[in-house]
Amino acid sequence: MKKVLLKALALLLVLPMIFTHQSANAAEASPDSIVKLAKQMQGVPYKWGGTTPKGFDCSGFLTYVYSEHGIKLPRTTADQYKTGESVSRSELLPGDIVFFTTYKPGASHAGIYTGDNKFIHADSDDGIMINSMDMSYYKSRYIGAKRVVAQESVKGIAAAVPVKQGQIGMVYVKKKINLWQRTEDNKLKMVRILNPGEKYRVYNYDTRFGGQYNLGSQLYITNMESYIEYVPVGQ
Repeated sequence: MKKVLLKALALLLVLPMIFTHQSANAAEASPDSIVKLAKQMQGVPYKWGGTTPKGFDCSGFLTYVYSEHGIKLPRTTADQYKTGESVSRSELLPGDIVFFTTYKPGASHAGIYTGDNKFIHADSDDGIMINSMDMSYYKSRYIGAKRVVAQESVKGIAAAVPVKQGQIGMVYVKKKINLWQRTEDNKLKMVRILNPGEKYRVYNYDTRFGGQYNLGSQLYITNMESYIEYVPVGQ
């Protein structure tokens, strides 16, 4: 009886440690930490059915990376496609899962979006590697994306970025939006496209052309709440 009680007491002491460890992992989950771990796995060989750094298949790679952050995913790509929040391609952010139809209909391949129109995945020939979403093979087979980890709020990001002299706030890009530059004849010309997840310091705001945020060097983005989020300095 004494042995049984001692075992029960030991189990009670161990359980809080287990749950504390799991909670800590979940608390550390962030898009940046997920992408960082995924990139550390580059070069790991492909292995059908593999779920460890000794070898991964595509869904095994995802289950490993996310589980290390306290996020449990289904084992197969098809079931992973049924989880999370659907995200349009124009709204992709690092840490989102991108899906493709390859050797069979439906979601049969997946990877982790890393930003800049790229994703990391378990390639059947080269193992864990990064590819462009615009590669003809993947571009034609892309079927959607899911978000399974909460993205950082723009207020949290703004608070973490040092304020520069003259800065009045920050903008966080939610959807692709044009970056404009004012010409000598006071007109605007598009100079490039800003992508979801990017963040920029704001130095001025004027109401011209429907309202614009100045990012310095006469560069402007239009005040469109569905495309960008603005946070003033100090908030």
